[in-house]
Amino acid sequence: MRAALALILAAALAAPGLTGCGALRGPAVRPAPLVEFKPTMNVRSVWRIGIGAAHGAALQPAVLENAVYAAAADGTLLRVAPATGEVVWRIDTGARLAAGVGADGFVVAVVTTRGELLAFGADGKPLWRAQLTSDALTAPLVGRGVVVVRSTDQRVSAFEIDSGKPRWSFARALPPLTLRTASDLTFVGDNVLVGLPGGRMVALALASGAPRWEAVVAEPRGATEVERLADVMGVAVVGRDACAAAFQGRIVCVDGASGELRWAREHAAGAGVALDERHVYGVDDKGAVVALARDGGASVWRNEALAHRQPSTPLVLPAAVLVGDGQGYVHLLRPDSGEFAARLGLDGAITVAPRAWAGGAIVQTQGGTLALLSVER
Repeated sequence: MRAALALILAAALAAPGLTGCGALRGPAVRPAPLVEFKPTMNVRSVWRIGIGAAHGAALQPAVLENAVYAAAADGTLLRVAPATGEVVWRIDTGARLAAGVGADGFVVAVVTTRGELLAFGADGKPLWRAQLTSDALTAPLVGRGVVVVRSTDQRVSAFEIDSGKPRWSFARALPPLTLRTASDLTFVGDNVLVGLPGGRMVALALASGAPRWEAVVAEPRGATEVERLADVMGVAVVGRDACAAAFQGRIVCVDGASGELRWAREHAAGAGVALDERHVYGVDDKGAVVALARDGGASVWRNEALAHRQPSTPLVLPAAVLVGDGQGYVHLLRPDSGEFAARLGLDGAITVAPRAWAGGAIVQTQGGTLALLSVER
């Protein structure tokens, strides 16, 4: 996501005929220096392995109870035993990868830079392939009988999980300018929840792709197309709450079954959101990490010490909120106060959201390291 947000609009303006897929970068700003603090938790690497560099792609690992599937930009796809870091298998998909990985324990899916969806079995053997209408940045959503992909032309397509046969597709008119960024898909009931450009969150029926409900995360506003950018940066679901954050927009929580608005709060998002029982956590476009009350959106705390360090989408752990940053550090914050509790350095920028496993976190860096981190109070 962060790599995508670093693309500059000036390139689009200088290139005749470009239709407006781009992102923003302002003048270079030095990341805030690391602040000193007394650790109140311990974070350490249980294991680290090299898998190959991401080269700017948002290659999100898929983390299951008994397997981690991860990919590199050069086409490497591997399965790792999460408890030990042992590589179970490693294959060459035969193509450079732009998005992945999605998995449900039986099928593993990635997308190539040429917009081809590749499906493999849990043993690494090829199953099927399907052509998308464009390339993709968001990892496929795999499960419940389908593989769902959002391509960069913002078309959402579903394929039969066993055969790769197209089931349905959904598309709508795009704004003149959109962010070239990944935004996770997620299941909610018998729907798939999608964040779209223009500040909309839509629930699509898994069976047909028909819209079940639509919620407004942000209303585009301003005199220029840049000012009117309001793409949804990420969606998250816990219980009945479905929450999302939009660039230059708001954090919004709605009822996941109906789309009925619960609350909304102004928030210029720089990454997606995460939820626990009490709070909704987000990151703004300046790098501040925030916590809002889940039951009404009131501000709980705000930590601005990671300004311009490009924090990732937060990950909620049992006793901490974890974010990676663009300089290769993992930061643990106390969920009740936002104070720093621990820190660990890795080998490269952390641009995709860390994933939870057994009370710890699986983290993948742009430099090509995949690591399991253990967190102890």
